[in-house]
Amino acid sequence: MQQPVLSIACSEISLKGKNRPHFEHIMMHNMRQVLSSLGKFDLIERGGRIVAIGKAEFDAEAAKKALSRTFGVDNVAVCFVAKQDIGDISKLALSFVPGLAGHSIKVQAKRSDKRFPMTSQEVGRVVGGLLVEKGCTVDLENPEKTLYVDILSDMALVYVERVKGPAGLPVGSSGKVLSLLSGGIDSPVASWLMMKRGCQVDFLHVHSGEAKGPKIMRIAEMLRSYSPRKTKLVFAPYTEFYKKTMAVDPRYETIVFRRFLFRLASAIAAEHGHKALVTGDSVGQVASQTVENIFATDSAASVPVFRPLAAFNKQETINLAIGIGTYDLSLEEYKDCCSLVSGRNPSTSVPVEIAMKIEEDISIMDIVEKTLAACEIVEL
Repeated sequence: MQQPVLSIACSEISLKGKNRPHFEHIMMHNMRQVLSSLGKFDLIERGGRIVAIGKAEFDAEAAKKALSRTFGVDNVAVCFVAKQDIGDISKLALSFVPGLAGHSIKVQAKRSDKRFPMTSQEVGRVVGGLLVEKGCTVDLENPEKTLYVDILSDMALVYVERVKGPAGLPVGSSGKVLSLLSGGIDSPVASWLMMKRGCQVDFLHVHSGEAKGPKIMRIAEMLRSYSPRKTKLVFAPYTEFYKKTMAVDPRYETIVFRRFLFRLASAIAAEHGHKALVTGDSVGQVASQTVENIFATDSAASVPVFRPLAAFNKQETINLAIGIGTYDLSLEEYKDCCSLVSGRNPSTSVPVEIAMKIEEDISIMDIVEKTLAACEIVEL
């Protein structure tokens, strides 16, 4: 059989109107990056899909897997090419008989090029009839196998399987954001969701010394596997803030710490061009995530703060973490700074004025400046 090509359906790009070429350009750039280790490819837009044609022999299954983790991809299939001719399409379809014989099948044809003389239904009937002659049975409602025929402007694609991608928008189409990455379950999922919305996500992790280690790197690397673009991971020490914690009322310590994080993250964002911060907060999940305390925290940030998990419950977040591969990493034992500043009876409603007075008493901007000076950046 001939060398296959890849057919990629993009998710939301088709809805972008006059901005569609901009998103397609970014999508194709990302695809080339994702496929670069597998060879060189020509990418062409055909009938609302992108067709990737290898310039030499390549590992089609590896390419399909890589593209299925690329944001903006709705589905991807390994296909074979026929001429725009029902005879050639039928001949190619019959080459799939060894994998289809004995199974109930459906032929799903789509005619993007309306100049083709047969309708999609007519193509399906002709091809399906030939397959039945070779031992297949038809089941249009619940088939065991589906044979797809996509008729494009200059070719027809025939294939039997397509896998889902993560959908969303291509990374890099929605600007840069800085995610506050902890060792827990929530923040990696929040970061992944912002990638899905087309954001290029860098990470900030505040560590307690021992924690600047392999666990956070593994979580960041897992998230980086979904991004075709380089990612920065900023490690910031908790030391300077910790020196002042004895002077802070335990009821307010968590919110003062979170305000410190937002001030620190805002300074890093200003230096590196991030337009927003990202957290894994879910409204009402813990004391620091009440609406009142979110309000008290956000006033310390100088850029917008996105909370993609705001309406998720814990189980919904866990389910997504399992699906994207971060859950087991998040369960690894780890002394996170957040646990060090969680008092026994934290206030669920800290007035901004009290938080600001505490910040003044401990010279918060001095703490931020010293922490910034001690930051280390790792490129992934």
